Amino acid sequence: MIDFLGYNDKDFPIPELPSDDACIGRVIEEHRERYFVMCEQGVFEAGVTGKIMFNSESKDEFPAVGDWVVLTPMDEKQGLIHQILPRKTVFRRRASGRKTGEQVIAANIDIAFVVMSGDEDFSLNRLERYLTIIYDGNITPVIILNKTDLFTKDETNEFVDEIKTRHPEAELIWTSALTESGIKYIIELLSPGKTYCFVGSSGVGKSSLINRLTGGERQRVDTISDSTAKGKHTTTYRELIELENGSFLVDTPGMREVGISGSDAGLEETFADIIAVAETCRFRDCTHTNEPGCAVITACESGELQEAKLENYLRLKRESDFYQMEEYERRQKGRSFAKMIKEVKNYNKAKR
Repeated sequence: MIDFLGYNDKDFPIPELPSDDACIGRVIEEHRERYFVMCEQGVFEAGVTGKIMFNSESKDEFPAVGDWVVLTPMDEKQGLIHQILPRKTVFRRRASGRKTGEQVIAANIDIAFVVMSGDEDFSLNRLERYLTIIYDGNITPVIILNKTDLFTKDETNEFVDEIKTRHPEAELIWTSALTESGIKYIIELLSPGKTYCFVGSSGVGKSSLINRLTGGERQRVDTISDSTAKGKHTTTYRELIELENGSFLVDTPGMREVGISGSDAGLEETFADIIAVAETCRFRDCTHTNEPGCAVITACESGELQEAKLENYLRLKRESDFYQMEEYERRQKGRSFAKMIKEVKNYNKAKR
């Protein structure tokens, strides 16, 4: 068994290595298509083999921070990634902008801390987007309400009540990186060999929290703005950080877009109360909008379910369904193109 950077051969069986000098390492930094991989021999800057480059159908099949990989050192500083070991969990979102496919933010995460603050960032709808992709990746979420030093006790309690009313089963911690209030509750969750990530919008204080947990200024935070009363988030890439107790943290840049993909499992977990009530609807394909005998609409009218939560569920469900349809069509086009190329090759071969 390899006891290194949280490696567990129960979760990641040791594969057959391509050469005697090949080793198993973990991706600790990602910079576009260059990676820093830590092995027992040291840290290597690495690219991927041509096989990975040309056989991957989408970006999510490339290495990501937290991945376990098979690497061959080329010299004392350079290496080549041959294989990505199967991921135990994965935190991914729909690729931002006009890009298609999914983007893996981090892999092999045990707990994802969703950091939000009580200022203009506070959004239960956005929180549910994060919860959906976290649950979909088989990761355990913990919600952190940060920057409580900016608000009165009553205001903080109001934010907490809003979150708990919408998601009573979710684990919630309220903190202040400035005063260190609540930091001890995060520390209590950090176990040796486990990997954690911090996600959330820019400026919610992820880097400041990580600085408190690492006991230093590892993550740079710009001067606090007088107008917004918040530090500017300066993380520009993903990085795996080892803590003194043997646990690992992944800091991620703030996300302007949190697009979900085909996240049916994540939606069912995030909106479990709505899904449970929907089982008693008159029609199996009920859309919960205007059908007679809709148990979900009835539950909203009686106050059993929150109408705002249902609206967000329907919005995210439409987004997920559209993505799945789009991906299916894209893959079908890809298969048709590949089939055409094969037929052309066979035709040219027959002519010879």
